[in-house]
Amino acid sequence: MEDRAPVISSTEQSSTTTSSIRQHEGRGAWVLTAYGISGLALFGVLAYFFSDFISH
Repeated sequence: MEDRAPVISSTEQSSTTTSSIRQHEGRGAWVLTAYGISGLALFGVLAYFFSDFISH
C-alpha cells in the first residue's frame, strides 16, 4: 500500500502542468530547430531548380 502514488486534486494538477510547460528549452534545441528550418529551405530551393531543369 505504501507504493501507491499520492492523489493530486485537479487544481493542483493544472498548476503543476502549466508550470512544467513554461520551462524554456536549452540553446541546443534552438540550434537544432534553426538547422532543421535551414535544411528544409535549402531542400525546397534545390527541388525548385531541379524541377525547373527537368521541365526544360
